[in-house]
Amino acid sequence: MQVALSINARDAVAARDLALRAPRIIGPNGMIHVDVHDTSFQGVLVPKGMQTEVHLMVRDWEMRLVPWFEAGAFRAVIPVDYMDVENVRRSREIAAQYGASIMPSFSYADTTTDFSPYAGFSAFQILAVPAGKSGQRFDMRAIEKIKTLRAVFPDAILEVDGGMTPVTAARAKDAGADTLVSSSCIWGAESPHEAYEKFARI
Repeated sequence: MQVALSINARDAVAARDLALRAPRIIGPNGMIHVDVHDTSFQGVLVPKGMQTEVHLMVRDWEMRLVPWFEAGAFRAVIPVDYMDVENVRRSREIAAQYGASIMPSFSYADTTTDFSPYAGFSAFQILAVPAGKSGQRFDMRAIEKIKTLRAVFPDAILEVDGGMTPVTAARAKDAGADTLVSSSCIWGAESPHEAYEKFARI
């Protein structure tokens, strides 16, 4: 699986420290996933040379797109609860100006049955934990959401975020996920690089 290393930091100092450590774990061209939520740092962080996506779990996400895209983020992940027809249109136009993209994010508890508003998207995220801190337990309802999205969007990239362990990552892959996002299981390992490689081999 493709693996994105999550930076979920309380402030800019902690975020920069993790960003400096990341290339030794995932390589100089690896994929970084930066979490922005109410209790995280609120700045912009795109490590040089790294593929960086930002997960904007904040209601003012539209105001933050341009600074992140200008800094080089290739994708913004946005909760579908914060999206409507008009801001989806605007956000996709903004992303296109920077050669970037928007990835709608569905919660494990989301009950959407009409996916027609998302027909133009080529990638989706399934968040398997409540938004916020890292180190939470994977909610198995996310497996059904992955299966549903895979059935509706057979050619889309599906990313699963939250509660990743080798066991939950394997179950997510079997359900149809292509990419996983991990934070604590990699950063907290005795050898973060080995933990990353173990995920990549799933």
